[in-house]
Amino acid sequence: MRKTVYILLFLSAFSLAAFEVSGDGSPVDLTRIGVSARWWGLGRAGTALSDDSGALLLNPASMAMARSFELSGMSTQVLGVTNYTLINSVLPLNDSYQAFGFSFINENAGTIIATSGKDAYGHPVKGGTIENSNSIISLGLASKVAIPDLIDDLYLGVLFKGYHKVLGDLTATSMAVDFGAIYKWTSFLSLGFTARNALQSGINYSTSEKSGEEHYDTDYIAGLALSLLNNDLTLAVDQYTNAKFGRTYAGLEYWLANTVALRTGLAENEMTLGVGLRYEFFQLDVGYRYQDAPLDNQVYFSVTLGNARRLFLTRPKIEIIENDSRPASVPEEMHIL
Repeated sequence: MRKTVYILLFLSAFSLAAFEVSGDGSPVDLTRIGVSARWWGLGRAGTALSDDSGALLLNPASMAMARSFELSGMSTQVLGVTNYTLINSVLPLNDSYQAFGFSFINENAGTIIATSGKDAYGHPVKGGTIENSNSIISLGLASKVAIPDLIDDLYLGVLFKGYHKVLGDLTATSMAVDFGAIYKWTSFLSLGFTARNALQSGINYSTSEKSGEEHYDTDYIAGLALSLLNNDLTLAVDQYTNAKFGRTYAGLEYWLANTVALRTGLAENEMTLGVGLRYEFFQLDVGYRYQDAPLDNQVYFSVTLGNARRLFLTRPKIEIIENDSRPASVPEEMHIL
């Protein structure tokens, strides 16, 4: 009965997340892009499915599922000009479903050419160059939580993020904290929730009197994941909401012989496609996102090393059978004919 009440409360929160409200503008949070190509192929849906290091910034609770070290990297170009690189790693701390996570993001738009007035014909005169880059370092911790006779498969995680932006002589820094939870309701259905930037310091500029007044959007993400066909086929649906909008993301993944993956998704109204190839401790993923003009279509590439990924929705049950180790009785006499 208590378990049913908890599920109903979670689904109520999922429904409330669908409402869209208005709000003021806010700076772009580059951690929103920070998932591997696998998740972009799934339409960036997977808050309840997160089961590898590439989903660290999607739901920090995913770290608790890792049973071995894993390292993943992703590369893409944003708007066709800005290079975006992501490195994630997950390291289990012990056999008690506790893990440590690390993430590094670097976004570099190269150098911007400044002008120093105009020439006699009114043409801009080339001046110096301005550096434009962003870097984000994140550290996280996650653990499995079990309450006897109430909750068996609840995973909680927290992620601390530090931002650093450079634009010429101007620099900006900020801190933020994400919280995540994943609950495996049954062997084929899981629920997830992430509060991105739930706590933050505000952005502090090197030469600004308004430091601390700008904040990133706080996103609330509720999702579910459904596993079919013996976990070969998985459907993930996420609902995003913040102070300005509500958006839905959905993805479908199918594994062939646990080696080749075919993916498709819908990120709002943008279609995504993806493929994956896994061999022992190596996985290669490619994701594609179609965008309406004038935006360029996005292609994502990622490589994963390690075997932290598990069939997340599978809950193996161990049955202990008592065995009588006493030797069988032996006849007192043996007659050889």
